[in-house]
Order: sequence, then C-alpha cells, then structure tokens
Amino acid sequence: MKIVEVRTSAHRLPPSVPWEDATNKVQGLEFVVVELVTDTGLVGTGFSYTVDIGGTSIAALVEDYLAALVIGMDPLDYERIWLKLQRQSRRLGVGVNSMAIAAIDVGVWDLVGKFLGQPLYRLFGGTREAIPAYISEINLAADDTVEDLLARVDDYMARGYRTVKIKIGRPDIEDDVERIVRVRERLGRGGGLLVDLNQKWSAREALVKAGRIDGLGLGWIEEPLLFDDIPAHVALKRAIRTPIALGESLHSRAQFLDYLRADAIDFVQADVAFVGGLTEWLKIAHLAQIFGRPVAPHYMMELSLHMLCGVSNGFMLENVIGGSFTELGLLEEPIVVEGAMGHPPLRPGHGIVFDRAALDRVRLDPQTLKRAFAGGSK
Repeated sequence: MKIVEVRTSAHRLPPSVPWEDATNKVQGLEFVVVELVTDTGLVGTGFSYTVDIGGTSIAALVEDYLAALVIGMDPLDYERIWLKLQRQSRRLGVGVNSMAIAAIDVGVWDLVGKFLGQPLYRLFGGTREAIPAYISEINLAADDTVEDLLARVDDYMARGYRTVKIKIGRPDIEDDVERIVRVRERLGRGGGLLVDLNQKWSAREALVKAGRIDGLGLGWIEEPLLFDDIPAHVALKRAIRTPIALGESLHSRAQFLDYLRADAIDFVQADVAFVGGLTEWLKIAHLAQIFGRPVAPHYMMELSLHMLCGVSNGFMLENVIGGSFTELGLLEEPIVVEGAMGHPPLRPGHGIVFDRAALDRVRLDPQTLKRAFAGGSK
C-alpha cells in the first residue's frame, strides 16, 4: 500500500455556543483536513485544528512542503513517516509544524485501521470499551452570573454528568470562590468539579489565590500558570494539595518529560493535534504511565475516545460544550456521548466521517479572514 495523493483543505467556523475564558474570547475554530489517497483505493482522513489563528499556516505547511514527503510511502510505516516529517520540519521549532504533522499522522493511522479492519482503540491496546466523560464548558463572560452557571450545571446533571469543568480567573478571587462553592453544592456528594485558568495567574499570584481555593474539594486546577514556567509549577504543587493538570499548550514528549521529572504535574493533558498526532500522543501516554500519571487528553473528543479506550492510564473524556464535530455540524454520522459515557466508533480506523458539503460551506478564505480578523485575546 502506497500513498499516491494528498488533498488538503482549511475550514473556519465559530463554536456552536460562545466561548470565553479568563484570557481569550474565541472568534473561530480552524480545522485543516487532509485526505491520504492510496493505490489500494483506501483513503485516510486526517485533521488538525487551531483556535482563532494559524489555520492557513498549518494548511500551507502541509500542502507546500510535507505532503510531497509522504507520496510513495506505506502508511503501515507510521513511525518512519512521522520521523521523516519531524526531521524535515524541526528547525521550525515546535508548534505549527507539530500541528501540521498531526493532520497527516491522523490520516496515516486512519489508513492503518482501515487496512487491518480494526477501530483505532483496539490497535492502541483495547484496554476498555467505554470511558467516563466530564462536561467542559468555556463560559466566563462578565455577565455570566452564578445563577446562570447553576442552571447549566442542572442541565449537565440531567444528562447524566457528575463531573464538570468550569472556567475561573475573575479579577476578584472571591468571585471564583463563590462559583466553586455553589457548583460543588449543586453537584452534591459523589460529584466532581474541575477548574481551568488558561494560564491566567502569575507565579506570585498563584501561591496566594490557589491557597484560597485549595480546600474546596477540587479534582484539579488546570493551567494555573504560564505553560513553560516549570519552577513556578513545582513551587505551586508543593504549596497546595489540589492536583495540577496541564498539557494542552505543550508540543512534544520532551516537554512533558521535563514536567514529569520535576514532579510538577498530576494529570497529563496532551492534545493530539498539538503534539504531532497519534504517534507522538501514544508515546506521551506511555511516558506518563511510567511516572504513574493518568492521561486526560485536551479537546478532540472524537479521537480522544480511541486514545483513552486504548491506553491503560486513561482518566476521563473531555466533552467540550460547543466544540465537538457533531455540535459543529461537520459529520455525516454523529458521534455523541450518552449518559456521561463515551464509546469509540467501531468502524475501522477512527470512524470519523466528515460531511464534505458542510466542510465546503465553512472553507477558510484568507482574503475574507484578513478583512474580518480582530482576535479575542484579553
């Protein structure tokens, strides 16, 4: 089996509900979709994404440079393909190149699964048939009241969820405390509450504010600090009992290894698109297992189902309100979480089937983007 053609497209659309956290108000989600056509007739679909910015860069890197490197290669040699792409692009650093490699790598694995007639979670280890899920919401708008938040929590609980993640990072820590306490009360015994700061706090601020919420029974504090400040995470972890989760802003196994060696992380949240695809994500998951850490991948719910059901140290599935392919209307066959349990598709490969007409309607036009882009960083 050989790859004979690579087709690339970029798409942009807003989340299906407004997204706003402590540091950013999201305008659009950008997806780069790659189709790997083989001489056997099998086609593998890969994809990557970015939030607000960079989709055209990722697509150009794939189309202008990386696609040519995989023509003629056998997708069963997924490690050889990944290394070839990484070695060619590594002088770009880590970031955009990893996200471009991911789009191809996911397509390669889709081909592997289709060729072998197996869903990916079985190729990754087949540890379980389903994984518990938590609701993840991105709503920290200034006019979002505690009552609004509690009404949403009631809806999540009615859908079977007992673990919820909310955004915090208001200027006054007492506002965060109120939201945490009230949601914890609403969830009741057996409920779990996770909080996410999106790197809002400074190192000094974190030691004070995290101490204020440390005894409130949180399951974790996510991205409390700048993602590359390992010493500050070490200091914070030593100062509080609440676990620390992070990883969505890291791009390689070497970066995760630095955190693990420093004992600065409790939950590993590697994002499959940001680390360069499934090949690298699996290495990070196994690395985390060596250090006794669970993995809770960021976003990409449809792929995360396979990843979490494949490896033995999978924790929970993140179901981000307004961000799944199904909620965005991009799939021919919806993939949904029911009763707070996620089941990976059983079709060979990743089982994600895009609605091409829906993708075409949101094709990214660079000229239109130039006229409209304003950014949402706070």
